[in-house]
Amino acid sequence: MKPHWAKQEVYDYFDSFLEQSILNNDSYITDNKGVFSIENLNNCVSAFVDNPDTSNRNFDEKSKDQFANTSKETKEVFAHFIWLWGLPTSDMRVWGKESAVIRFLGDEYNDLISDVFVDGGIGSAGQRHKLNKPFEISYLLLLFRDIKINLLSNGINDIQSLKEYIESLCKELYYNNDETGLTTDEKLKKVSKEFLALHHIILHLCNPDKYEAIAAQKHKDAIINTFFSLLDKENTDGLWDDIDESILAIRKKLDDVFGYEITFYDDEIQDAWNFGESKNDISEVTLFEYKKAIIFYGPPGTSKTHSATRLAELLITKQYFRNKQNIMEYFENSDEIFEKHIHRLQLHSNYNYEDFIVGLHIEDSKSIAKPGYLLNLIDKVREDKLPHILILDEINRTDISRLFGELFSALEYRDKKIKLSVGDFEIALPENLYFIGTMNEIDFSLERIDFALRRRFLWQFKGFDRNLLWKIINEKRHSLKISINDTEIETFINKCEQLNNEISQIPELGENYQIGHTFFAEIVDIFNSFRNIHSGRRYFLNQPVNILWEVSIKPILQAFLGNMDADSKSQKINQLQRIFINA
Repeated sequence: MKPHWAKQEVYDYFDSFLEQSILNNDSYITDNKGVFSIENLNNCVSAFVDNPDTSNRNFDEKSKDQFANTSKETKEVFAHFIWLWGLPTSDMRVWGKESAVIRFLGDEYNDLISDVFVDGGIGSAGQRHKLNKPFEISYLLLLFRDIKINLLSNGINDIQSLKEYIESLCKELYYNNDETGLTTDEKLKKVSKEFLALHHIILHLCNPDKYEAIAAQKHKDAIINTFFSLLDKENTDGLWDDIDESILAIRKKLDDVFGYEITFYDDEIQDAWNFGESKNDISEVTLFEYKKAIIFYGPPGTSKTHSATRLAELLITKQYFRNKQNIMEYFENSDEIFEKHIHRLQLHSNYNYEDFIVGLHIEDSKSIAKPGYLLNLIDKVREDKLPHILILDEINRTDISRLFGELFSALEYRDKKIKLSVGDFEIALPENLYFIGTMNEIDFSLERIDFALRRRFLWQFKGFDRNLLWKIINEKRHSLKISINDTEIETFINKCEQLNNEISQIPELGENYQIGHTFFAEIVDIFNSFRNIHSGRRYFLNQPVNILWEVSIKPILQAFLGNMDADSKSQKINQLQRIFINA
């Protein structure tokens, strides 16, 4: 199904590309005729796939060097795959998509490039699409070379037949890679084994009625794992044989539940299954479900507490949906369900074992052992089948080894009774009690963490996230009714990302000292306030950025570099300021 927000131009341009470049030999991104030949495609494969550049340089630098000795026509053919890589993504603006092509071809193409770029797309392609750019483009290059080679032998001479053939080939490469008879290209088979966003995107562009506009394999897995009970299944057995068929069947069932045609990225639906972006192939929900204990750590301002809450909600939702009769009740009463099953403790230096596990209290001149917060919670949890999640905020603010005591053993041996050192109490953790901790690593290095704790928890780093920053800024500008165009926001986020990249390279700082996205999001509040105190023309990327630097970013960096001598600190701060202000 084409989502209601999808730009129709994406589908139209894709079809036109197939017509002009694949069925014929003409360039689609310029007016040049006859350049899209198998010979030039082979040259692209030789330059890019057969001679990979594994250095740490960026894609633009590496690709220019790889094609330095190739013809102008070969470069133009390769530029089509940079264009196609960016075409469907809604989290890239039109100027960003066009500039990616121009950067590769050179400024002489400024007036030669056709108007085939779309502002927005069919959805976010996700982090993997960006981080895996060389693999994604290699897949496109090898896929369409193979298709072009086999056009005549398969009797393909029209758009519909071509799209049906692409669909069949993509599915064969995914489900029957080693045995497929549709291609003998071992390079294509190899790259197709990667988790590729463009595999899913190409299938959707070829047949949007059958394939959802979902780029991430992990998202499809999460949807199936959350909603499988709608298909009258007790588990997911058989649903992985054709994940797209399963996804389609689930969406049709949800259409029946809601009484209208939904998409999996509608806010209400997405909140039930999507934890958010991650560089991992396996979702945090799946990992958490297995380990039952996780700690989010990283710099301040990186949404660790928010991530903890979302993870807890998704685990509860996933279990709640095991019975399909619960699904409508969930959408009507989710807040109440979460309130009963998510528990929070804000830890601090005075919170100890006696408060948390068990302690001696003086009553009537007698010393009496009383259960702490956790033992009381366990009694409550045992009466319920659904998961209960205890969120321990700022877990590093207390003496963790003393706080947990026998809980270390209880985490290792669920449901086994362990005698406590105080009173006549025992502790046994039920299977449905989960733990999430949050920790600022700046305040407390992982190296100082007790190994017993490190082994019993899953550790997930939370750093700067440009997608979350975009989302927060977007929500703020709409709630405050502020006019800030997308290009300005994209430019600002690029500044933030470049600043954090530089911070990560400074030996005295590193990745753990990145500035969190919530600090950068203050730019909208500053811009809003600036409207009330400045009567002249206001520039989002000028005065507000300077104010944000002075009142928020600079003080944080000065604190981070606190142990450095004054001259060196001043030099580093000035260097970072130039990157942030002038980037």
